[in-house]
Amino acid sequence: MTGRFLWILLLASVLVVGTAGAQTTVTVCSYGGTYNEGLEKTIGIPFTEATGIKVIFTTRPSSAQMLAQVKSGNIEWDIVDCESRMYARGVKDGIFEPVDLSMINVNDFEQGAVGRYGVGLNYFSLMIAHNTEKWPAGKGPKSMKDLWDVKRFPGPRTMPYSAFRTLEAALLADGVPRDKLYPLDVERAFRKMTELKPSIRVFWKSGGDTQTIMRQKEADLGFVPGGRMMVLAEQGVPVTWEWGDQVIVLDLWAMLKGTKNKAAAMKFIAFSSEPKRQAAFAEYVNYGPANKKAYAHIAK
Repeated sequence: MTGRFLWILLLASVLVVGTAGAQTTVTVCSYGGTYNEGLEKTIGIPFTEATGIKVIFTTRPSSAQMLAQVKSGNIEWDIVDCESRMYARGVKDGIFEPVDLSMINVNDFEQGAVGRYGVGLNYFSLMIAHNTEKWPAGKGPKSMKDLWDVKRFPGPRTMPYSAFRTLEAALLADGVPRDKLYPLDVERAFRKMTELKPSIRVFWKSGGDTQTIMRQKEADLGFVPGGRMMVLAEQGVPVTWEWGDQVIVLDLWAMLKGTKNKAAAMKFIAFSSEPKRQAAFAEYVNYGPANKKAYAHIAK
């Protein structure tokens, strides 16, 4: 056996080992904190165990970042957890890959939760929450009008760092009936926001922010994701929430156009759309699943 032949065999063995050792990876961008923790434990780890595909979770998606990645061709996020307004903007901008609906039991989902470019994960709601050391449960603000009433309920507030949802909250505080909100009177909403601005200590940018803010008592009350507060309460943080005047939002999975991991990303979306997966995640984060059949697997 010649030396040249031995070198060829050695090179071939290295290539085989390298190929066998390679692992497909998908990167999922979502909203951090216990939400990402729930995604990893109830969906990410089971998905990797079932498929061998590694999942990396990162945080804080934004429309600007998604558009920049697609335009540059430098895709950092294969899958993005998009709130409904972010999803609608992404569809308009043409930055998503079509989903393979043949891999999804579309009829199992709530109406409007599945589209050509996205598959619903869960519904969450922003609620009014407050520190129970400041006001005992049942004694705090119960409506948007209360949240704006700085005389009855003095103290620093936290509000979303976006017009989306905040404009609706402001109009509810100004007396607009829920069934008359749309089309939004933007000027009226901003006037109402101006009233509250002196009492807003911090604008939050992600659900994880709200947990930090309320845990560290940077704000006494605010307009925040309810499921995040439920997790805090379970951890012993003195916080409670009110169901009145909540604003409900749908989260959808979408794939950025140009991802080199489309097949693996679609497998992840299909896996996370199964009723048992959505049920497990819903129980972890206290949000409502988009798959109607998931409710059969949620403990009553």
